Amino acid sequence: MPITDLHALDHLAWELDNPSTRTSLHLITKWAPVDVTLGSAGTAQSLFTADLTEPIVNLVTNPAMETGSTPPTGYTAVGATVVKNSTVARSSSNSMRIDPANSATGEGAYWETETISGLSNDPNSQMTLNANVYLQDNANGSAKVRIEIRSADGTTTHAVGNEITLTNSWQRSHAFFPLPGNGAAYRIYIVTSDAASDAIFYADDLMVSLQRDSVARDYCDGEQGLNYEWIGTAHASRSIRRRGLVAIRGYNLYVTHNAYLAYDRVASSSVGRLVKAASYISQDRLHFNSISFINAESGETPRIYGEILGVHNLKSDR
Repeated sequence: MPITDLHALDHLAWELDNPSTRTSLHLITKWAPVDVTLGSAGTAQSLFTADLTEPIVNLVTNPAMETGSTPPTGYTAVGATVVKNSTVARSSSNSMRIDPANSATGEGAYWETETISGLSNDPNSQMTLNANVYLQDNANGSAKVRIEIRSADGTTTHAVGNEITLTNSWQRSHAFFPLPGNGAAYRIYIVTSDAASDAIFYADDLMVSLQRDSVARDYCDGEQGLNYEWIGTAHASRSIRRRGLVAIRGYNLYVTHNAYLAYDRVASSSVGRLVKAASYISQDRLHFNSISFINAESGETPRIYGEILGVHNLKSDR
């Protein structure tokens, strides 16, 4: 079934259905590859930890500035020359290069949302529009820029993000606005906050999301990892982060050197299962949040690789 959600409140519908009583012995709905070499002999290390990262929808259809040219697709220049650029990039291959005209504050570019509202399927919960972007100038120039949430015509400023003093490292500006119940579109501005500035700067990884809170969550697009995907065409559609593997129910692993494995504990010779070198091990019907390991022989650094199996929803036991 295609995903058309504008937010992640119904993320459980993205997954396989909960098992019936008849099939409840087969609870595997998530998979994750692992390949970890012990970093330091004698020091226990995590092999895998349950992923409790919140699911999310990024509404921006070209968040990494990868498509289009002058400006990147979906963005509109305002008081600046705006182009796609490969000089610096935080993710993928490009960023958006912004050259302000140096005549007023608020020069840069904006991206516009579709019509959205603060209503959700929970009548006691209002949705908040969160917008954040990474910024730098590749020069340590110290000009000041930020993200802003404005009305669809750009005349009303609803929220102003934290001001970024530009350096040659990526920094994130975040703004949020509790949405009213009536539907409206909004412009997300990436602009200078000095009275006038002609410092060229770069923007990348714009994320705009509907959430119940005002937390700047990790950036999301379809290329970020196992639980990420584009809803449509890459770099031309919304993207989602699914819920990860929240409980370990089994594994299939290969262990290169003698090692101790422990579930939900820090592995040691007294707390752990001894696994012999060059062993394939497999286990199911577990319910743990983490697995750690440590070498069993002095000086060795075992490598463990294979797959972890589990579920995306702890309520799937009902």
